[in-house]
Amino acid sequence: MNNNSNFLYKYIPNTITVLSLCCGLSSVRFSINEDWKTAILLIIFAAIFDFFDGWFASKLKGGSYFGAELDSLSDIISFGVAPSLLIYFWTLSDLNSLGWSISMFFVVCAALRLARFTADIYLAPIRIDKNAYFVGIPSPGAAGLSLLPIFLYIEFEFSFLRNAYLNLINLGLIGFLMISKIPTFSLKKIVFSKKYIPWIIILSVIICISLISNIWLTLIVIGLLYVLSIVYTIVINLIKNN
Repeated sequence: MNNNSNFLYKYIPNTITVLSLCCGLSSVRFSINEDWKTAILLIIFAAIFDFFDGWFASKLKGGSYFGAELDSLSDIISFGVAPSLLIYFWTLSDLNSLGWSISMFFVVCAALRLARFTADIYLAPIRIDKNAYFVGIPSPGAAGLSLLPIFLYIEFEFSFLRNAYLNLINLGLIGFLMISKIPTFSLKKIVFSKKYIPWIIILSVIICISLISNIWLTLIVIGLLYVLSIVYTIVINLIKNN
């Protein structure tokens, strides 16, 4: 019975990772068919599965080197290839080779970041508390920021948001931030006291209701808050280092 439990503990996180990978691959299919909303939703589901595979691995103590490698490969597809192709088919294809080049640049940056994260090797000394922050923008966050113009376009229908050059700059900047050494907010590093659990539950319910009521506006708010958190962590670390 114990062996069966260990088997389940080991493969539950990997199964969730595979689900995340399938969502990312399916998103590519819907992007090719120009079903933008479905493609976006699949990337969001991939992000949810990506969060829970790590959560289950830590709770069940089923983490492994195999799982870490599988997770990185899944993230490259779900948060590198899928969003870059979505943006490419949505607008960057108007720029032909230039649009394709920036899409490839984003994927390469995602791959480099995930390789660095997996190996935990950094090219230069850094003065960032890795217990409190990520180093650079994590790939799920980068995917969300790259899709922020689409969220705004769907909600407000501002035509300029579909400008190919605007999205080229946005995708290139986010790709660069993925491989940068800037500190970014890490939700996984926060340890909540038990007295805050009721408030966390209330906040979770509010977010779920908001997503059901108006998913695009909610995603916009979350995206903008994340941008503000990046600015905040950069400023705080600059103050500490000085």
